[in-house]
Amino acid sequence: MKLIEIKNLTKSYKNKTILDNISLDINEGEAVAILGKNGAGKTTLVEIIANISKPTKGNVKINIDKDLKKEIGIQFQEGNWPSGLCAKDIIEFYLTVFPNFTKEKFEELDSTFEIKDFFKTPLNKLSGGQKQRFNALLSIINDPKIIILDELTTGLDMELQFKILEFFKNKVSNKQTLLIVSHHPEEIDKLCSRVIIIDNKIVLMDKSIEDIRKEYKTVRDLMEKFYKGELNEK
Repeated sequence: MKLIEIKNLTKSYKNKTILDNISLDINEGEAVAILGKNGAGKTTLVEIIANISKPTKGNVKINIDKDLKKEIGIQFQEGNWPSGLCAKDIIEFYLTVFPNFTKEKFEELDSTFEIKDFFKTPLNKLSGGQKQRFNALLSIINDPKIIILDELTTGLDMELQFKILEFFKNKVSNKQTLLIVSHHPEEIDKLCSRVIIIDNKIVLMDKSIEDIRKEYKTVRDLMEKFYKGELNEK
């Protein structure tokens, strides 16, 4: 089933075009990596999908009948929280908002994300890695249909990287759709079924992981060609 339909999407800021006439379909249950250089528009694209930002032209249709705000979970690198709040405050609030998020579920998630390590620390004093862990946990507490992850393992030590990647590989259901913005090829190899490369405002490549492995062996080998300027097929 087509879950996300992107048609002729263009995004511009003042006189600068970030994305130019992009069209994509993303199916329910896919795990899609969105790759590209810094400033290519990767985060802009997922922000438009999440309805955080509006396209300049074109449209995004998400085929979900329920409340979209509750069906899209987002983990961005930075979190903007009111001053003085800590992780404990946010978790307690979500326990009152989402009926399917319980104390038992939080305990289960914490065994992976280790949020209790900084449970009462003001959020604006967290390290980059701690923010990553907390935002990643928040993205999945409601079991949303769409999960958006932006640089999931940046700033994490190797043990936490392994635990969190294993969680998303094994715990996300096949009815949930993953959109992953990343600079880490191994992360993509482990989690994704499809790779989209954004370059020069357009989709340079859209291939399955299986096809990438046949043609390039690994995502790292693919990205090496891309950064060397040797990748020119769509």
